Amino acid sequence: MTLLNGLLAFGALAFTIPLAIHLLFRSRFKTVDWGAMHLLDTVVRVNRRRIQILHLLLLLLRCLLPVLLALCLARPILTGFQTLPGDAPQSLIIAIDDSRSMSARDAGETGMSRMGRLQQELTAIVGGLTRRDEVILIRASDVESPAASMGVQEALRQIKTLKTEYGPVDLDRLVRAAIEASNESSHPQRRVIIASDFQSQMVHSGVLESLERMTSSLAAMAIRPVISFLNFGQDSEQLANVSVDSIDIESPAVVAGRNARYTARIRSSSDTPARDLRLVWSVDGQPLEPRTITIPPRSSITSRLTRNIEQVGVHEISLLVEHSDALLPDNRRSIAVDVIREVSVLLVDGHPSNKPLEGETDYLAIALSPFAFGGQDQPDAVRTSVIEPQELISNLDKKTPDVIIMANVANIEGESRERITEFVNDGGSLVLFDGDQVNAESYNAPWESSDTSWTLPAQLGNIAGESTDKTGQIASDEPPPLPIGNANPLYTPWNLLGSEDQRPFADVEIYRYRKLTPNRATNSASDNNIAGDSSPNTESTETAEPETSTVIDLLTMANGDAIAVSARRGKGRVLQFAIPCNTAWSSLPMRLVYLPMVQQLVLDLAGSRKQTTVDVGRGFAVSLEEFEVASTPNQQPQEAASIPTKDEKGDSRVTYSVEYAGEPEELIESVEEGDKELLIPSTQVGGTYVFRKSIPQKEGNPEISSTLRVVEVPADESKLRDVESARLATAADLIDANVYTDRQELESDDRTLRFGREMWRWLLIGLVILMIGELLLQQRVSKVGAA
Repeated sequence: MTLLNGLLAFGALAFTIPLAIHLLFRSRFKTVDWGAMHLLDTVVRVNRRRIQILHLLLLLLRCLLPVLLALCLARPILTGFQTLPGDAPQSLIIAIDDSRSMSARDAGETGMSRMGRLQQELTAIVGGLTRRDEVILIRASDVESPAASMGVQEALRQIKTLKTEYGPVDLDRLVRAAIEASNESSHPQRRVIIASDFQSQMVHSGVLESLERMTSSLAAMAIRPVISFLNFGQDSEQLANVSVDSIDIESPAVVAGRNARYTARIRSSSDTPARDLRLVWSVDGQPLEPRTITIPPRSSITSRLTRNIEQVGVHEISLLVEHSDALLPDNRRSIAVDVIREVSVLLVDGHPSNKPLEGETDYLAIALSPFAFGGQDQPDAVRTSVIEPQELISNLDKKTPDVIIMANVANIEGESRERITEFVNDGGSLVLFDGDQVNAESYNAPWESSDTSWTLPAQLGNIAGESTDKTGQIASDEPPPLPIGNANPLYTPWNLLGSEDQRPFADVEIYRYRKLTPNRATNSASDNNIAGDSSPNTESTETAEPETSTVIDLLTMANGDAIAVSARRGKGRVLQFAIPCNTAWSSLPMRLVYLPMVQQLVLDLAGSRKQTTVDVGRGFAVSLEEFEVASTPNQQPQEAASIPTKDEKGDSRVTYSVEYAGEPEELIESVEEGDKELLIPSTQVGGTYVFRKSIPQKEGNPEISSTLRVVEVPADESKLRDVESARLATAADLIDANVYTDRQELESDDRTLRFGREMWRWLLIGLVILMIGELLLQQRVSKVGAA
C-alpha cells in the first residue's frame, strides 16, 4: 500500500488529543463510608464497570476519528505489493473487427450501428491518452499486414474512417496479430483491446484450441500485455434482418445470345412475416422490372431470373431487396458472370457412315446443335465439327476447341495422343465414348506429353451385357435390358434434367456396357494444380488444395457399375462413358433426356473457369486476354500516367487501372512487359472491381476496354448470432483476458492496474459512521451518568 499524500498521514497523531483530554479530565472522587453502604456495593461495582467500558469505547472512537480523517486526506492505494506504472508511457494495441456484422444497428431509439458505437468508445479511450503514449491499430480486414505505430491524433483519424465490408474473422487471428504487435511496441506498459461484436462463428472450437496453444507463448513473453475484450454485440437474435444470402447460376455455362437461369435465396430472421418486399434484379447496373414477395417468419424463399446477355465478357448480375432492417448492406448481393461465345466442340467419329444416323456421332451432333439440323433461324449454344481420327492434328493446328469428344475411336497413339494430353493439361475437356472398336489397352496406358503425364479416370475392362453381331448391333433379344440406377445429384447438369424423384433416366435401356474401374492412384503434380469448381461462376470460387484427383461417378447402373465417370486432369477434365453415343448398346439417344443431357454436359465442361466472384479477403487474377474481347461502349476518356507496358498490336504504351467500392480510380503500376495477368493479392472491401485498359491513339481519345470482378461478403456475416457468454468467458480465460461491455468499466480497471485501488472513499464512509456512532455513544454515556 502507498499514500498519494504521505505527509498528511502524520495528521493521524491527532489521536493523542482526545487521549490527553481523557486522561486529564477523567472523574476524581473521594470514598466516604456510611452505614448502609454495604447494601449498594454490588450495584455500584456493576455500574462502575459498565461506565468504564462505555468511556473506553468513547475514547477509542474519538481517537479513531482523526486517524481516519488523516488517512482519507493521505489517499492510501492498494498495490498488491507491486510497483505500479502510474502515468508512465504506454503502448495501446487495438484490434478492430471491421466485418459486415458490425454494421448492424441497435434496436433502440438511437439506431446507432455497432461500428458507430465502437468509434465513439475508442475515440474516448484513445482521446484520454497522452502524447507520450503509442497506439497501434489492427483491422481484421488487414490483419496480415505489418502493424504500424502512430500517435493519438493519427489514431483518432483512422478510427473515424473505419468501414465494415469484410467477411468473418476468427478471434485467434485477431489475438495473435495483436500480441505480435505488442512485441514490437516501444513501451514496457502494454495493453491489448479486442473490439468486436463476438459473433458465434468467430469463436468456434478451432479458435478455442488455437487460443489454448497460445497460452504457452504468452507465458514465455518477457513483457506480457494486458488483454481485454470489448464486446459491442448483445441481443443479436432480437434484430430483424432480411438478407440476400446467395445468387447462383443454374445454367452450366452462360453463352452469349442464350437464356441463362439465376437463382437467389432471400432470408428473413424476423419473428414476424416480412411483407411486400420489393425485389429488383439488375444486369450491369440496369434495373429490371421489380417484383414483390413476402417471407414467412425466420425462413427463406427463392427468386429466379432468366436473362439473355448478348455481349461476350464479364457482366454483373445483382439483386436488391428494398427493406429497412438491422443490417442494410446485406440487402444487396452481386455475382460476376462470364458470358462466353458459342462452345466449340470437335467430334471425332471412329466409325463414320454416309447413311443417316448410322455414324458414331450422328445422334450426338444433332443433340448438340438441334436448331442447325432443324433448319431454324436460331443460334445454337454449341458449334460442332465432325472429323475422322486422322484429321485430328490438322484441326487442332487450325483452332483449339473447347471440348473434344472421341466416339468409338479404336486407338489414340503418337502425336494425336500427345496433343490431346497437352490439350487437357492446358484446360480443355475430353469426353470418351466407348464402342466395339475401342482398344482398352491403348486407353489404359499413361497419357504423356513433354511436361505432363496422367491416366484416365477409370481403367477400361471387359464388356458386360448381351452379345452383338459383326455390325455391333444386339444379336439376341432374349435377355432383358439392364436398367440405369441413380444419377449423381451433386452434379449440376443432372439437376437441370429433373428431380431425383422424376428419374429422368428411368426409361433408358442398357444392353451392353464397359466395365470401368476408377483409378484411385495419385496423378502427377500437374494433375493437382487445379483451380475452380465444377460449376461455373458460383457465389465464391476457391482454389483447390493439392490432393489426389477425385474420380466422380456421374451415372451408374442399378447394380452399382459406373456408366459415366469424371476427374480432373491438369487444368482440364476427362469424362468417360461406358457406352457409345449411338444406339448400338443402349436406347439413350432415342430418349427425350438425351438432348438436354449432352447439351448441359458440354456446357458444363466448356463453362468458364475464371474466378469472377470471390469472397472478400481473397485475391484473384485477371487475364490480359479479357481486355481483347471485353469492350465497354460509350466510355469516357480517362486521364492516366503511362506505364512501361506495350500493347501486343503495336508500340503504343498502355495503362491499366482499377476502380472499386466508390474509391477513386487507381493505376496498377505493377504491370510489366510480358505479363499475362493482373494480380490482386488480397481484397479488403467488397464491391465491384472494374479494370480498364487504356491504349493511347495517335489522334483522338484513347481506346478503352474493361472487365470486372465481384468481391462479396460471405452470407455468414448476415446471420447475427451472439456467442454464448460461457464460451466467450472460456476464450478469455485461456489468455487471461477480461470481458467488458462498457468502456467506463474497462477504463476503471485500467486505472486500478496503473495506479492501484484507492481506499479513501471507504475510509470516508467509515469516518462518517464513526462520527455518528460517537454521538450516539456520548448520549448513552450521559444518560448513564445522570442515572
